[in-house]
Amino acid sequence: MLVAYGPDGRPALAEETPQAQLQLWSHERLLYCPNCRGVVHMRGGAEKRTQLHFAHQKGECAWSTEGESVRHMRGKVVLAQWLRDQFPSATVTLEERLPEPNRIADIFVAHTNGTRQAVEFQCAPLDIEEWRHRHEAYRRAGIIDTWIIGTNRREKQEAFIEAILTLTREVLFIDPQATPPRTWLRWPINRALAQEWQSNGPRKGSVPSLAGWVGRLGYGATLIGALSEVGIDEQGRILHPRRATIEARTQLLQSMSTASVPDESTLATYLRQTVDEQTLRGIILPLLRSYLLDPELLRRYNYGRGQVDQPLSAEDIQRVRKASAWLATLTQRGISITRLQEIPREIPFVGPYATFAGYIEMLIALHTSPISS
Repeated sequence: MLVAYGPDGRPALAEETPQAQLQLWSHERLLYCPNCRGVVHMRGGAEKRTQLHFAHQKGECAWSTEGESVRHMRGKVVLAQWLRDQFPSATVTLEERLPEPNRIADIFVAHTNGTRQAVEFQCAPLDIEEWRHRHEAYRRAGIIDTWIIGTNRREKQEAFIEAILTLTREVLFIDPQATPPRTWLRWPINRALAQEWQSNGPRKGSVPSLAGWVGRLGYGATLIGALSEVGIDEQGRILHPRRATIEARTQLLQSMSTASVPDESTLATYLRQTVDEQTLRGIILPLLRSYLLDPELLRRYNYGRGQVDQPLSAEDIQRVRKASAWLATLTQRGISITRLQEIPREIPFVGPYATFAGYIEMLIALHTSPISS
């Protein structure tokens, strides 16, 4: 356990009380179990390369947690500090015994508005029925419970993981022994969205990993990072800025796929995360405005050959030459042909935006390999 009572009757935290003081109290048998009030002793510490903690003599207390792993003890300390950072005005305690639901919460958070949260860090196997029993007991007591899982169980405990995903639509794994503590945030997505991310989704490494078991719920998306990047709200929901950005971007992409014509503001919003403002305003948006004036221009032009039933007009020839001349001014300003050829790949290949991307590709091809008409 990480909390004991000192001789003054106040809680002494293993990580926050001077070790010399704990050693003295332990030697004088002045440390007491917060549950059974039996004598406990200090164990571990830096010189023993284990988490500092308190332990009973064997079999003294039915509430004893001295058999827990170093990972579990370290995780509780890490998560307690994480919760204090999230809720500076709340009271965050370790190993809080709760008469109702008759449990010891790994970390308990009492908010000033009366909201109560229990955060459980699960590193050992847990039967699904036992988890349901604990979860329901917390909820009956009016306590919001959040279950965070040790990374040692990340590809195990399938039924437990699926139960949490079904309830909350997300699950957080942590490795508290890494420096800094490392996290894996996983949530279910459907097959169509997984395919969309793979082919048209956010670029430059911002797409979540699609690895991870989510059972019958579909595909799993996973974001890997540091615990400091992750937050939690008073309702126990996990907050991740990258996930929020990705999901907003995905919703935008889905709306683009069903649009009737490309929209300038929508395209600008989508591209601003991956394209610099100079390329967006100086190249892509002017090309979009030109395209919207006459979306069929390059199809009619057909690489200078025109259509069988629609020969080239002098106006079309002039407009294509003018566009090519404009591209030439860009290369004179230091924008290489290679960079110009990359630009269509920045456009999401969905709905009418796919046609616009093809328009840019054809125009650049005409500019780099002009056909005399």
